[in-house]
Amino acid sequence: MKKYSQQEKLFNFGISFLALGAFPLVWFLSQAILFRELTDLISRNLLVVIGLLVGSSFVFLLFSGMEKLIKFAPLEKRDSLEAKMFAGPSLFMIGLFLFYPAIRTIYLSFKDRYGTSFIGLENYKWAFDDTEMLVTLRNQVIWLVFVVFFTLFFGLIVGWLTDRLNKGEAFFKSIVFMPMAISAVGASAIFKFIYEYRPPPLTQIGILNGIRVSTGDKCYNNRIIDGVLKDYADPSCNRAVGWLQQRDLSNLQIGENLESAGWFNNLLVNLPLNTVLLLVIMIWAYTGFAAVVFSAGIKAIPADIMEAGQIDGASELKIFISIVIPYIKSTIIVVATYMVITVLKAFDIVYVTTRGDLETNLLAVKMLDEFSKYRNIGRSSTVAVLIFICVIPIIIANTYREKENSSL
Repeated sequence: MKKYSQQEKLFNFGISFLALGAFPLVWFLSQAILFRELTDLISRNLLVVIGLLVGSSFVFLLFSGMEKLIKFAPLEKRDSLEAKMFAGPSLFMIGLFLFYPAIRTIYLSFKDRYGTSFIGLENYKWAFDDTEMLVTLRNQVIWLVFVVFFTLFFGLIVGWLTDRLNKGEAFFKSIVFMPMAISAVGASAIFKFIYEYRPPPLTQIGILNGIRVSTGDKCYNNRIIDGVLKDYADPSCNRAVGWLQQRDLSNLQIGENLESAGWFNNLLVNLPLNTVLLLVIMIWAYTGFAAVVFSAGIKAIPADIMEAGQIDGASELKIFISIVIPYIKSTIIVVATYMVITVLKAFDIVYVTTRGDLETNLLAVKMLDEFSKYRNIGRSSTVAVLIFICVIPIIIANTYREKENSSL
């Protein structure tokens, strides 16, 4: 290994400092000063054009100067220094727009509602004492457990079944994946129409209630037959249900049947129905994504391993449990990690359907409510920090897993 002189080490350090620190800082400050000085003098469109021309020219000159300076470095160090030169602006931007806001948010979580006075851990005490916040934390846990589990479960089943198809595999996968192509707002609007409720005697336009009140010989969803209005007012007809207004099953017939039959049934009765109905939307939207990823992992399993299982007389279920799942374990972990992070930042579904009312709130919606609705910067920052804390174990677990895999 070549030993470098003190002068060469100092030169390499200087180049690295310029590439990772001074170079992106000068680039950023030049853009900021340019826009600040010219904002009031010229139109916005012209300012954008000047910014693109001057910014790109300045970046070109900086890169050219840095590249010429790097040529004076030892040959074996040039590739490393060039990588630092190109990575410098990106790392600087990540630090500026990611790490700084994170540190600032943690700092504000110890401040009052105006972000001025230090109040210690009061916001964190509120997070675990306030009734609304506790309901929000409960809902977030329910979403994490149900959405992640059922997305993986249905994704594995659909991925396995589509892989066994002899014909039409591509078509079926495209159909299964289609919900993923729909935005969360669009999916929420679709399911909001499915769950829609109108108080009687109005016509039920929601699909579930439309079917429910029309079931029976004398039951109609306000239809005119032979000039006579037929409705669902008959006592034998099922009444319409406010699905997203139901905090539990106690007001439904199924809840009445379960109430007196043990702790598990009581648990089901008290399960927040509206929250469960909302998380169904995310399961529906992401099952196709999980299925396509799992199907790709299943196709990577060597054919001779699958054939060996079949020759040994193993059933399809046995092959799935003993061969497929262990072989795509890393893929399952990746999808599970992605789903956990997606659930933690879930916002659109709840905001579009219920605005977080009726005890359906999640942490991301609660964070926005505290900031825009209640104008409380400290509590909003605290909720953001709680979301970040939930992500930390995932980062640690994946880092540990990567180290284990690299050591094998």
